[in-house]
Amino acid sequence: MDRYRAHNWHCFGEPGRTPYAALYTTLGCPYHCSFCCIQAPFKSGDHEAGYKASVNSYRFWSPKRVLDELTLLVERYGVRHVKLADELFVLNARHVNAVCDGIVERGLDLNIWAYARVDSVKDVMIDKLARAGVRWLAFGIEAASGKVRADVDKDFADELLYDVLGKVRAAGIHVIGNYIFGLPEDDQASMQKTLDLALELNCEFANFYCTMAYPGSALYERAVAEGWALPETWGGYSQHSVDTLPLPTRHLSAGEVLRFRDQAFQTYFQSPDYLRAVERRFGPAVREEIRQMSAHRLERRHGA
Repeated sequence: MDRYRAHNWHCFGEPGRTPYAALYTTLGCPYHCSFCCIQAPFKSGDHEAGYKASVNSYRFWSPKRVLDELTLLVERYGVRHVKLADELFVLNARHVNAVCDGIVERGLDLNIWAYARVDSVKDVMIDKLARAGVRWLAFGIEAASGKVRADVDKDFADELLYDVLGKVRAAGIHVIGNYIFGLPEDDQASMQKTLDLALELNCEFANFYCTMAYPGSALYERAVAEGWALPETWGGYSQHSVDTLPLPTRHLSAGEVLRFRDQAFQTYFQSPDYLRAVERRFGPAVREEIRQMSAHRLERRHGA
């Protein structure tokens, strides 16, 4: 167990990154974002179970089973840092409330992170999440343009984004903003709008991705049908590899998307506003860690 270590941001302000563990409480996702391949491993089983091809399964472990596993991790291995690896933990209110209430009732002292959608977090959940030790929620914000989001079946009201993130952060839960550059309708102006939104929200951490047509996703099928260039090796699908090859958009080449993404990473993590916020929330040591992280630039074959 001592070989497992939490993400760096997961432990901002914490004395260490171990002991750490990850577990699932649900499998699958009922949504249909076209860039996502998470449902691909379950589709044959969905068919055997009688689901229509247009329906994604979303299955639960019982709250008791989840709580027993967490208790084992805490009592036997001293785990405090936990990743709930569910593609979408914060969705079903009954499940979320039961798990959170159980953590509080059992007195488990945890530092948890999990995934959520902007439109899946309900007000009644937020306090329970915070009391259960959920310190980080990762949100798929993806893009600032509603047109760009809608084209990949991931849309929500801009007002909801500000409202939900504000309430989550007011409860003491840190936010990771996930952003994607190079979605099919993206151009330079829309990608800049996404970066501007990231800087405005100034989340406690952010992930910047290039659009990939991952095998198993609807976007992959679309890319094959339209003859878009795809990576020739699995390494080309990796976000951080030398041979990363994202999708082109209707307006931009793959290299232009990759260059923008890599510069956006530097811009965000070197932003004075972000660095001040990090130091204020987590201390000077974390600010220095971010400075060292952003000093490194990735070697790229296609974005150079």
